Amino acid sequence: MKHSRFAAVVIAFVLAALVLTVSGCELDGEVKEYSDPATLIEVEKGEEFAIVLESNPTTGYQWQLAEPLEEEIVVLVKTEFMEPDTELMGAPGEEKWTFKAQGLGNTSITLSYVRPWEEEGEEPVVMEESSEAGGEEAAEASPSGETAEAEDTAVGEEEPTTVTFNVRVKKAGSMDKEPKKYDDPDETIEVEVGLEFAIVLESNPTTGYSWQLAEPLDEDIVELVSSEFEKKTPEEGEGEIVGAPGEEVWTFEAIGEGETEIKLEYVRPWETDVAPEETETFTVNVTQVEETASE
Repeated sequence: MKHSRFAAVVIAFVLAALVLTVSGCELDGEVKEYSDPATLIEVEKGEEFAIVLESNPTTGYQWQLAEPLEEEIVVLVKTEFMEPDTELMGAPGEEKWTFKAQGLGNTSITLSYVRPWEEEGEEPVVMEESSEAGGEEAAEASPSGETAEAEDTAVGEEEPTTVTFNVRVKKAGSMDKEPKKYDDPDETIEVEVGLEFAIVLESNPTTGYSWQLAEPLDEDIVELVSSEFEKKTPEEGEGEIVGAPGEEVWTFEAIGEGETEIKLEYVRPWETDVAPEETETFTVNVTQVEETASE
């Protein structure tokens, strides 16, 4: 009898674990939340993320999608209202919109804060003031009186607004990969959409020289992530040499399919009308990710 009870407990535990796995619950942490439209939402395929915005249903306003989603890239999972941490009547709470990254690519999510029953461009209804009404009663009954103005101001404190969040969905596992480094301009940089790569060039800032882009990037294909100077690590038994050269590491992200060039020049930034000390051109070939059945 004891063995059968133990077996039942084990089976129940295994079933619960399977349910959590199938439903996509994250045991290691919560879904990442975003509230600032200026922040790019970068997620991997299969991940969930949430947009959280202040909302106050007591005003009649609520958030809704202003434009249809590109459902081949993101889909809506659920929406929920989170009550404020206060007992103050009429205090705003938050709406949480949870999405799932369904496919690879770039897209946007646009939300509008509206009263759903109001049609776009609808004019407010204004009651005509009766000539027979007068005194305080007229002021209370008329929308053009002081009382109505106060109400209009209170309602107008929360005007309809629209926010747009940009979303980039990458290949699963790509955000944990170290960017592949290239230092030979004769080698074509082969990279998949959504992955990062780095161009490494010798540099010595003590001379006043540094690398900079000679021409604007084709931002439909590649985007600059960062550039930084790294000192060379001294070999064992050697001390650090003052004024020794190091390396500039320019990290880019492949964001669109196609071929482009990245041109860098080695210059003193304050010098004008002076030819670069060096110029290097790297060819970049960005290919679309080949998805497998498991992705």
